[in-house]
Amino acid sequence: MKQAFKYFGAVILSAALLTACHKDLDIPYDNALSASNMWKDASDLEQSVPGIFSRLHSYFKGDECNVFYFGETRVGDYMWGPSLESKVQDNFKIACRHNTLTPSNTIGWSGLYSTIDQANAVIKHGAECGASQDRLDWALAQAYFARAYCYFHAARVWGEVPVNLLPVESTTQEECYPSQKSVADVYAQVEKDLDECGKLADKLGSEKYFGTKDAYNTLRADYAMWMYATRDGGSKYLDMAEQAINAIGISGTRLIDYAKVFDRTNKKNAEIIFSLALSASDTGGYQIYFCQPTNLIASAYRNKPVPISSTQWWSYSQNFVDELKASEKKGDTRVKTNLGYGPYSSASDKHEITWCNKLTGDMSKSPVVQDNDLIYYRYAYVVMLDAELKYYKKDYAGANKSLNLIAKRAYGKDNYYTSTAPSDVLKNLVHEYFMEFPAEGMIWWALIRTGQIWDMEPNSEIPGQTFKTLREKNPNILLWPILQSSINKNSKLHQIEGWS
Repeated sequence: MKQAFKYFGAVILSAALLTACHKDLDIPYDNALSASNMWKDASDLEQSVPGIFSRLHSYFKGDECNVFYFGETRVGDYMWGPSLESKVQDNFKIACRHNTLTPSNTIGWSGLYSTIDQANAVIKHGAECGASQDRLDWALAQAYFARAYCYFHAARVWGEVPVNLLPVESTTQEECYPSQKSVADVYAQVEKDLDECGKLADKLGSEKYFGTKDAYNTLRADYAMWMYATRDGGSKYLDMAEQAINAIGISGTRLIDYAKVFDRTNKKNAEIIFSLALSASDTGGYQIYFCQPTNLIASAYRNKPVPISSTQWWSYSQNFVDELKASEKKGDTRVKTNLGYGPYSSASDKHEITWCNKLTGDMSKSPVVQDNDLIYYRYAYVVMLDAELKYYKKDYAGANKSLNLIAKRAYGKDNYYTSTAPSDVLKNLVHEYFMEFPAEGMIWWALIRTGQIWDMEPNSEIPGQTFKTLREKNPNILLWPILQSSINKNSKLHQIEGWS
């Protein structure tokens, strides 16, 4: 595996020769040399798949380009506030707290399209290598899985995006200066890729840093639930989600001890479905922003227990800290993993600091080493999707049955949730998303699916400023604007409506 990643590093460096396309667009392409120098024998195919996931890893390990930033921080002041000591805050522009998110300071998509481009290369050239049918099927299944994942992410974040299905191997290709497709077309491509992956899903294998059959079915269920709840897709998508979830199976036996899910010494545990490796040699990773600067923490508390690194950018809001502690009083054992809190200065000082305790890395080192993997899908999410599915189907007792698998692990009680009143089931469903998944990038999407996002208050400084009121000014407030520099480089692109 390391050899394959090293090999692809050389290909990426060599691709700097593709200057016209690489320079003029915010979508870098790396296959100029791969078409002529690769795809000669079976080993090229074996090395190409790690290249796909290496690029996805490189994109999502950044301090802003990550599933947490896209999938949770915009929840706003309900969950996130300024760090309690240094008083900095990194979510103000995207949570609308100061309403400063603009096309000029948003996040780009270059690394995402680099991943797509590599998947396209495998799909186009894989059959040329002379590999066995079994290995070709494996490679194609991985490419379709990765491309579906990328376009699903892109559609949810930006809406109208380019859909490139061929690798860029010439500066004259249309893919160098692509036009955006309608949102419907982007989602249709996700579904096509899922269908193609499904035909080969038995070949995906068991490596959790790549696609697996469970990862494919989780993505399929995730997509189907989104299409039903946010795109008026109809009951056929509930059926699709149910088939995918049933293929994985729902059982409390696969839910391991909550703290052990995030154990950096057991990264591929039974609950992990899809993740990307983050090792001690990597730099980046959003987890570092949950740490505290050394100079603000008394020496007695540095990594004992306050994680030490650089300036902290992220802290739970006091509102969410209170909710976590309230859940802890009810016996919620997850809180000690999700929330770290304690004194940080002199012993006589009663001040307390809080941090996210879930992904702190190797605290035997100072600064801490951010070597927790980046987790994208885990089994508890499948259980929650099943509960959500049952809620949409008005099977409220069934929704409680799945919710209670999550609650059993958290509270140690059977049948923790009993009310089948629809409003109670929805309230409990949303509460469990908040308690189970903080800092994992799942909560934002769940709030959108369930319709609960509209009453969140992203701007506590302006009374009554909710996403619902912001939507009156911008119908696409839940989307992100396209980076203006991308539009400047490609005249075929246009800004998302409402963000001009």
